Amino acid sequence: MEPKGIDMGDYQERYQDCDIEVAVEQVLTGVKAHFRVLRDDVVVIDWRLVHIDSLWPTEHAAAEAAFRAARQAIDAGLAV
Repeated sequence: MEPKGIDMGDYQERYQDCDIEVAVEQVLTGVKAHFRVLRDDVVVIDWRLVHIDSLWPTEHAAAEAAFRAARQAIDAGLAV
């Protein structure tokens, strides 16, 4: 996981032959995270919200949860 761009809360990671982008936001009720998956700069899975289970999640924990969800989607063959 590495920062993407200049905005805090934006991360990216390479997994298999895909690029995963994650956005984490602080909201009034806590933290929310989204991910999308690209292959060769083409979006194959558009932004998806990831449910964060922990009571007091950190930005890092929320980003990790989004990366896990994205990797699971890729492994399940959803990024075709």
